[in-house]
Amino acid sequence: MKYSPIKRDVSKYRFALPNDIWTQNLKPPAFAALAYLQYRRCRKFSSVITLEELAERTRMSVEMAKACVEALINHKLLTVDLVPLLPNIKGGKFFTVPDEVFYLGLGHGAITVYAYLLCCEDRRTHQCHPSYKTISTAVGLSINTVMKHINKLAERQFIAVERTSYMDANGMKWNGNNLYTILPIQQAADAFYQRQIDKLELATERQRVAKLLREQENPA
Repeated sequence: MKYSPIKRDVSKYRFALPNDIWTQNLKPPAFAALAYLQYRRCRKFSSVITLEELAERTRMSVEMAKACVEALINHKLLTVDLVPLLPNIKGGKFFTVPDEVFYLGLGHGAITVYAYLLCCEDRRTHQCHPSYKTISTAVGLSINTVMKHINKLAERQFIAVERTSYMDANGMKWNGNNLYTILPIQQAADAFYQRQIDKLELATERQRVAKLLREQENPA
């Protein structure tokens, strides 16, 4: 029986980022750090954030988190108190990101690719079809690395990927851009926690077997 520890409807908990954040040409670690700080700002956290927390939620080293903070401050996207300096999204174009994205073990690269797909998403169909090259240029990663993150997002049930094709004027068939469908975040969350439970059960079973082997080797 599958079990999810999440009792709330995680789809309702989202924070906004302006579309023009992609014009800042941020590398994935800096983007993920800024996005996490924006999430905390939107939720009005009372605790003071530490570099350790920022590093943990974006899956980077503390040294990298520190470098990201310094770079964001230098680019005037962050105050020295770690408050994001983003354009007012009211009346402007923006996209929303699920809060849960920082708690499902994605890492800064996959978080950034996922955020870009959310930015491109048609809100009615929950689909988009940017090319690998377009994604690569937007997020500052190589095409091969983008493909790796796309596969990771699909495996972890954040997105579904459909391959497309088209016919040219000469009747030749060519591969088209992938069609991405953004799946309900609850689905990704349930899959994540089920994997955690499965790992725990496997570790428990291994300990049980190891104990039995020790008892067989050293009978009383």
